[in-house]
Amino acid sequence: MIIEATKIGAADTSDGREVTFTAEEMERIRRQGERPVLAYLNLTEVEPWRDYWPEDGKTPPWLGPETSTGDKLAAFWRSEWRKILRQRVIRLMNTGVDGLFLDDALNYFVAGSLKDKAPDMPSDVPAAAEVMLSLVQEIAAEARTVRCNALIIVNNGVFVGRDAGSKSRAAFNTYRAAIDGIMIEDGFGGADTPVLHTALQEDYIAEGIPVLSLDFAAKAQAEDMVNRAHVKGYAPYIVLDGSFSSLAPPVPSAP
Repeated sequence: MIIEATKIGAADTSDGREVTFTAEEMERIRRQGERPVLAYLNLTEVEPWRDYWPEDGKTPPWLGPETSTGDKLAAFWRSEWRKILRQRVIRLMNTGVDGLFLDDALNYFVAGSLKDKAPDMPSDVPAAAEVMLSLVQEIAAEARTVRCNALIIVNNGVFVGRDAGSKSRAAFNTYRAAIDGIMIEDGFGGADTPVLHTALQEDYIAEGIPVLSLDFAAKAQAEDMVNRAHVKGYAPYIVLDGSFSSLAPPVPSAP
């Protein structure tokens, strides 16, 4: 189960600090360990409801470029952003979650493709991909200082090792050893993407790394998608109504 561990955003609190679930609340969400719970952590997008913005109003050194769609990216190659993520990992893990779901790893490609480069920014996609390999490893190591068997699942980012290039093969191997699985979205419901599935088979399944697939589908399509995922060796999940709100019943706020 993947959850947003922040129950009140910084913008909605009196002191400007976000509020996360307590360990007691998380234990009820986990059903006393009956179901694993992963806390959501965004690697590269700057979310305005977090409490990591500076109080002096200056442009933070970890703020990176803005995408064509208006999303603000973090300068994930800088030590300042890594420090923020390490601190956030500790906060999330201390709620009692079983591990982390790392989202927007794929933005290394966006940052590496931009024409306008800051002086210390990765020069191209391979350089940005290599940074992402090390960033995920750093986060995994930090999470496991709190919980030695913390689960680390990366969303998408299937081609990060290939994008980093053959010179980064050792780094990719270390990266794969640090994660517990990869999840893909809409791998069967969208356009046919054989290259995606080839990379998953060769780079992950063959190395014993689980692949989880999430697809949104009408009930009539669900069985076919599940079968196709099973054939490829993935662990499938289908959201029948296109909404995450149906994944689980609400958790009572009191025992």
